[in-house]
Amino acid sequence: MRQSRQAFTLIELLVVIAIIAILAAILFPVFAQAKLAAKKTAALSGAKQIALGSHLYAGDADDKFVPCAIYNQPGINNPGAKEESGECFYHLEPFDSMLEPYMKSAELWSVPADSHPLEDPWTTDACLWDGKYKGKFIRRSFEMISHIDTVEAGGWLDRNTGVTPSWWDITGGFPIRTMTEFSDPSNTIAFAEIWPLNGQAGRVGAVSDPIVFGCNAWKFAGRVPFSGAPGDRLPSGGDNCDDITRISGFDPTPGYMGKANYSMADGSAKNLGWGQVRGNDFYKFKIQKPTQTFAP
Repeated sequence: MRQSRQAFTLIELLVVIAIIAILAAILFPVFAQAKLAAKKTAALSGAKQIALGSHLYAGDADDKFVPCAIYNQPGINNPGAKEESGECFYHLEPFDSMLEPYMKSAELWSVPADSHPLEDPWTTDACLWDGKYKGKFIRRSFEMISHIDTVEAGGWLDRNTGVTPSWWDITGGFPIRTMTEFSDPSNTIAFAEIWPLNGQAGRVGAVSDPIVFGCNAWKFAGRVPFSGAPGDRLPSGGDNCDDITRISGFDPTPGYMGKANYSMADGSAKNLGWGQVRGNDFYKFKIQKPTQTFAP
C-alpha cells in the first residue's frame, strides 16, 4: 500500500511565519539593548582607566591635576610636531599626551558606541602636538571638564567648575588645580563621555576642542534641547547658551538610554544620566561644593 504524506497547509505556514515574526520583533530589541549594554561596560572600563591615569599623574606631579594643555612644553621643536601657521595654539601639549604613560592604550579615548569615523588625525587635523599618534585611527570620545556656565555664577563661566583651566587661561597665568582643592573628589566629574551626533568633538593628540567649557554642556547624554519648547534651559550667559542649543544639528550625545560614562577626580568612574549631572546647577562639576541649592 502506498503511504501518503500530509503537507503543511498555507494557513499553517502563515501561522508559523507570523509566530517567528512576533518572536523576532520581541527579541531583536532585547539583543540590541544587550549589545548596547556591552558597549557601555567597555566604555565604563575606559573611563575608569582615564580616571586612574589622571590620578596617577597627580601623584607624580606634586599633587597637581593634569591640565588641559601645557604652554611651551619642552620639546616644542620635536621634528614630528605638526604646527601650521595661523591655525593652531602653538606649543601646547594636550592632556591625552600627558596621560599616555599612565594609560594602557590611546584607544581608550574611543568608545565602541561612538559612530564617528575612525581616521588618522595626522591627515585631518593641523593642530597636533607631535607624531606619536600618526598612522593610528583613533577618535576622542571623552573630553575634559573646564569652566562651564552655571546659575550660581550668573550664567557666565564659573571658575569653580571644571578640573582644568582652559589653555588660554594657562597662558594667562591661571594656576593648575591641585588635588587638595577638591572638597569631594569622588563626586566631582573630571572627564565626560561625549560623542554628539553632529561630530563636535576633538581628536586625540590635538588641542582643538578637547574640553567642555561654556555652553558645551549641551553635548551631555540625555539632554533635552530647550529650543523654545519644554526642555532643559541652560544658564544664559556671554555665550548665549540657549541660542546655541537651537542651532540645527546640535544634538546631545546619544549615550546609553540617556546615560553616559564619566571619569571622577578620585580615580573612579560612573554611569550617570542627564538629571544627575545637571542637578543642582551642575553640582558634580564644582570643585568646592556649595551648601546652597540652586535650581537649574
